Amino acid sequence: MNCWAYSAAAVWFAIGAKIAVAFELPTAIGTVVTSRCLECHYAGTKKGGLDLELLLSRRPDAAVVDIWAQIYDRVRDGEMPPKDKLSENERSAFLKSLHKTLVTADLARRGDNGRATLRRLNRTEYENTLRDLLNLPELEVRDLLPEDGRVQGYDKGGPALEFSTVQINKYLEAADKALTTAVMPYPERDEPRTARLYGGDDGGIMDGIINGCGICLKDFKYDQDLFPLSVPSGNVPGGSGYGYFDQLKLAGKIPYRGSIGFMRNGDDYKPDFGMMSPVVPGYYRIRASLWSFRWDKGEVKPTTPQIGRIQVNGQYSKSKGAVVGYFDALSLKPKVSEAKVWLTPGDSLQFQPLSILHDWQGIPYGKMDSYVGDGIAVDWVEVQGPLVDAWPEVGHQRLFGDLPLERFTEKEGEKRPSRRPIGQWRGGPQPFTLLPKHQETWTVASAEPGADAEKLLAKFLPLAFRRPVEADDVGAYVALVLERIEAKATFEEAMLTAYRAALCSPEFLFLREPVGKLDDFALASRLSYFLWSSLPDEELLRLAAQKKLSDPKILHSQTERMLADPKAERFIVDFTNQWLDLRLIDDNTPHSKLYPEFSPLLRDSMVGETRAYFRELLRHDLPAENIVDSDFAMLNQPLAAFYGDFDLEDFTIPQEKPRPKQSRETLPRPVTPAEPIVGFELRKVPLPPDSQRGGFLTQAAILKVTANGTTTSPVRRGAWVQRKIMGQPPKPPPPNIPAIEPDTRGLTTLREILAKHRADVSCAGCHRKIDPPGFALENYDAIGGFRPRFRALENGDRVTKPPACAGRHEFLLGLPVDASGELADGRHFADIREFKRLLLTDEPQIARNFAEQLIVYATGTPVSFAHRDAIDRILSDTSRTRHGIRSILHAVIQSELFLSK
Repeated sequence: MNCWAYSAAAVWFAIGAKIAVAFELPTAIGTVVTSRCLECHYAGTKKGGLDLELLLSRRPDAAVVDIWAQIYDRVRDGEMPPKDKLSENERSAFLKSLHKTLVTADLARRGDNGRATLRRLNRTEYENTLRDLLNLPELEVRDLLPEDGRVQGYDKGGPALEFSTVQINKYLEAADKALTTAVMPYPERDEPRTARLYGGDDGGIMDGIINGCGICLKDFKYDQDLFPLSVPSGNVPGGSGYGYFDQLKLAGKIPYRGSIGFMRNGDDYKPDFGMMSPVVPGYYRIRASLWSFRWDKGEVKPTTPQIGRIQVNGQYSKSKGAVVGYFDALSLKPKVSEAKVWLTPGDSLQFQPLSILHDWQGIPYGKMDSYVGDGIAVDWVEVQGPLVDAWPEVGHQRLFGDLPLERFTEKEGEKRPSRRPIGQWRGGPQPFTLLPKHQETWTVASAEPGADAEKLLAKFLPLAFRRPVEADDVGAYVALVLERIEAKATFEEAMLTAYRAALCSPEFLFLREPVGKLDDFALASRLSYFLWSSLPDEELLRLAAQKKLSDPKILHSQTERMLADPKAERFIVDFTNQWLDLRLIDDNTPHSKLYPEFSPLLRDSMVGETRAYFRELLRHDLPAENIVDSDFAMLNQPLAAFYGDFDLEDFTIPQEKPRPKQSRETLPRPVTPAEPIVGFELRKVPLPPDSQRGGFLTQAAILKVTANGTTTSPVRRGAWVQRKIMGQPPKPPPPNIPAIEPDTRGLTTLREILAKHRADVSCAGCHRKIDPPGFALENYDAIGGFRPRFRALENGDRVTKPPACAGRHEFLLGLPVDASGELADGRHFADIREFKRLLLTDEPQIARNFAEQLIVYATGTPVSFAHRDAIDRILSDTSRTRHGIRSILHAVIQSELFLSK
């Protein structure tokens, strides 16, 4: 026996006693480890950072089991040990023995606690639960609560969701806001009224025209009645702009009923319809008439379609900046679009000509008749509301039923009831009036407080707690009501105290799940918080009470019902935020000199594309291969122009027949006549043959969240692909390895820097897997634009065809991009198209990863080694649909992982 073999055997027998107690590794495993593995993985070498001597001596906690699971995967995939070290029979025996050992250890480690740990509602779930419970669809309390932690990228796991006294105080604050908003402020509803706002109204946006930010238009021509073309806008007759404005009012020319054309865009310019502010909070319908034009030295001419945005300017609410809607403006053709938005007193509406790409800061003094540029004309904006479906509203009925309201008469010691805020007009037209009832104080009255409290709480608490409630539990809250009444609180305030206590109680804040198979009520909550991020509705609770929800057929039909509900949009938004990191879209601001074409309109289109694409996969049960590649995209006008694969002059794209489902080969596809891509709405568009787009990887939002705003990193993008798409998360880098800084001078590419980086033996092993996916994406810049060459600031060639952008471009074209690479198994690819094809040779792994991502999101717990077989069954059950996205979701819900704790 040579020296090394002797030492290896000595190590094995020396720690054998420990192993038997700590991990009970079978002899077959110990033999392979000592004879084939310790040579490279003992304390002296630790190749790849793995020290088997240390590992063999450790107790089987979660970290140890995870390391052995990684060893299992490496041996199964033939990555270790070298092929000449282990025969197929030995490999098979090793894997079989280690599999059984890991399953036993994993299950034993969990003990009596089950898979998932006790967890509270996260901020999003808490807000949605209050919204649905009290029928307050636009309630904003999420930002009142401390930020949640994350486990494996999700804020759904118990270990990430801490609980503290700070949070209790914040829950009280959030509950107060919700309850105050839900209570009906007066007996009679506000009838909806309509107001049409014009830019030329007194108090409107006419001052923007005076300051050189727009023009007056009538009959699709320049209107010289107010501002003669020969007089520069910034030098109006009569001296100051406001002085001239007063002259126009005295002359009866204000209010002005023509259209207002805007040719300026920017974050600092959002004309405000300040004369409109709602008296009462509620939903309002917003309609607007817009059209686009090209200003050509005093003439109004046709142009390409443009896009405007209306948003909320909230002085007293958190809705400031909330988007009301995107409104298409067709060339010289007024188009009326509408949207619905929640407004609160103090809110007003702002308009922004979002798609105007030049950086015009006002018509140059004395040069208005020589300026050329695009614009958006606003004919009018109409506001209708408040839109109330029922009165009393659902939230008030859940709190107080049909109990009457009476005028509050202040008595000694009584507290005046809290009420939702009531606003006042700031001037200008007043289509809604402040009625006497808005200034009076009303309160809910009860002739039998004890009996009414018991009746109301007996209905409310089961909904809030998502399960049946015992009479003693109801009695405790009734006692709280009577105690407050004894202290001279009104019945309403006493009830709100009880409701506030319920909304901050453990029964409301925590998801109660028994160990083992979930009962029907726990299943109803798990299902609703998975698909709606909120509490179960009455139908789910009814089925749970009848113990029917756990029936597979009923569970399937309820899943379909919930996916068809508008609340399922929460799943699409929240899951893509967490799985694909869309929540990070604003974590960096693209370098303005390197990426001048980036704009708020492009940013919103990016996020919309990824969500619309996932919605399309889910709705039509498209195969999991579409995660990586597809023959269609979800596009709108800004994205089509940005991606540059299309006929930008006409804003059209070839409409093609879909690729045959049974094949992923690149086939010639027949092209039918083109259809225009106009406006903000995203629609399904077949991609041209050999397009590099398709799938999530090449979507602009994904490419932006995996960059840093300045340049790209193959390491960051490669790690993201491994973690989010391939389901093979890389190990974190050693703590002593410095971050790789990008070179914006244009002298060095990151590929060259990484070549030196990989010379470090401790880095090479991981980077063989991380870097290739990142290299494949190198043809895409930090905002997702296709680039044959890098952009640089100091060294490079001048740009002969600058991008359409809102600012003057200042970048140069640097070194050429190399998007080729070699996978860890030796297979080569030339670009992203070839990389995608290589990735899809293991399509089941893409489907496996998606199923596991759903499991983490739905249950708050990752899939451990002991439950890999359950994922295998999910893949087997969905093979008929080629692992359709909707099929996988159904199979996850029907799996033991979802149905048990």
